[in-house]
Parts: sequence; C-alpha cells; structure tokens
Amino acid sequence: MKSIMVHAGSDPGFDGRLQVALDLARRFNGHLSLILPRPPQDYVAFDMFGGAHFISEAFEAAEKERAKMQARVDEHLKVEGLPWDWQIFDGTIVDALVNAARLGDILVMSLDDTAARAGGQGRALVSDVVTASRTPILAVPLACKSLAFNRAMVAYDGGFEAANAVRAARPLLAATDVVRITEVEAAPEEFPVTDVAAYLSRHGVNAELAVAAKGDVSVEERLLAEAKAWHPDYLVMGAYGHGRWREAVFGGVTRFLLAEIGVPVLLAH
Repeated sequence: MKSIMVHAGSDPGFDGRLQVALDLARRFNGHLSLILPRPPQDYVAFDMFGGAHFISEAFEAAEKERAKMQARVDEHLKVEGLPWDWQIFDGTIVDALVNAARLGDILVMSLDDTAARAGGQGRALVSDVVTASRTPILAVPLACKSLAFNRAMVAYDGGFEAANAVRAARPLLAATDVVRITEVEAAPEEFPVTDVAAYLSRHGVNAELAVAAKGDVSVEERLLAEAKAWHPDYLVMGAYGHGRWREAVFGGVTRFLLAEIGVPVLLAH
C-alpha cells in the first residue's frame, strides 16, 4: 500500500483518521494524499422554486477555514518525514472521494456513529463511497486515534464480498503479526474457510482459523463476541454492493459491527 488516501476536513474525526493514515504511510513507506472536498452547500443556496444562488461571503468564509486547516496540517506533516499532497475537488463529498481514490490503495474515512444516530451522514457516507468505489475503505471510529499491526480479524462468510475484502486487505494482513479468520458456522462447502487460509499462505500470511458456533444469537452478535474476546486491532469484512448494501448497512451484520466493533474496519465489495 503505497498510495494512502485520507478524507480531509474540519470535522471532529479528521485528526484521528489522519493519524491512522500516517500509521499506514509509515508502515508501507507510502505517499499520503489528503482529499479535500469543496461541497456546493458551503456556498450555494437553493430556493423553493429549484433555483441555485452563489453566496460569495459563504464561499470566502469556507475557503478561509479550509486554508487554516491546510496550514495546520502542513505544519504537522513537515515533521513526519513522509511525502504528501493535497487534492481539492469541487462537488459533493462522495464524488470527491470516489474520484480521488481511483488510483489509491486504501481510503481512510471516519465512521461517525454520533452523526448516524442523530440522522446525519455518519455511516451513510461510508456506505455511499464504498458502493461507488473500487478502492478499499478503512472506516475509523471517532474514538480511534491510531492503527496497530499486531492482530487482525477477518470475518468470512464464503461470499464474493468477503473474498474481495481479503484480496484488498492482503498487503495490510501481510504487515500484521497475527491474522485470525473467523467464520460463524459453515460457509458454503464450495468456498470453505480453509481456502482463505490457503490463499493468504501463498502470499506469506499464516492465518489461524476460528469457526464459531452461532448458538442462539445472531451472526453479528456472535462475530462481535469473537472480536471482543480476541481484541483485534482492525477487522476485515465484505460489504454488500449496490441495492443490497443499504439493507446490510442499515439493518444487518455490517451495520451492527460498524456501530459496535470499536476498531477500524476495512471494507470492500
């Protein structure tokens, strides 16, 4: 992972996800790209008839705020000893991140659970980007301020999304000391969990297997219990694409784990 992308902004999660991106860049001796969207809502007002009006004062205020943030970050990055650049995109946040990440190895975003519970963007922003992008997303909880490479957990269910997430995470898994592949009950026989271990072993990753009985709880509850007991530094899992993703994020295994896991989650579909 040489091209590390991070969503830049003045929101509460930026400092944490920037530190996680720096941890990645240091680990892989990579290049950090800070993606700074300029969304039209910062300087465009819409009237009840569907018209749009440019507000110069709002634009200038937003530009000053962005310039202050960039200067602060530049001062911080100067002492890190890593190459970085800024990429500024006009348009929505989703479009900016998707377009910028086309040639990125990983995109670091915040998982703003507070905003999600209050009806704001929160997990919806992560879901919108991961469905539109082919770049793996590392979703970072607001409380997370760093990324360690001691223990990684892979959630496997035999599906395409899980397999794609493993492939996307392979460089990260190879840089991690201990990798555990966790399966709840049995995946389809034609795609057993041992296939994942064999794939990773060909890339020099020796992973241990953990098959957990579902019992009388849901799959997501069992996965969460396994993660809480094992304490991974990050989780790798597949995300449903297109229409199914919305259902998964807002009512299924993915949504539950993103809200409760408390560690960064690498998502791919």
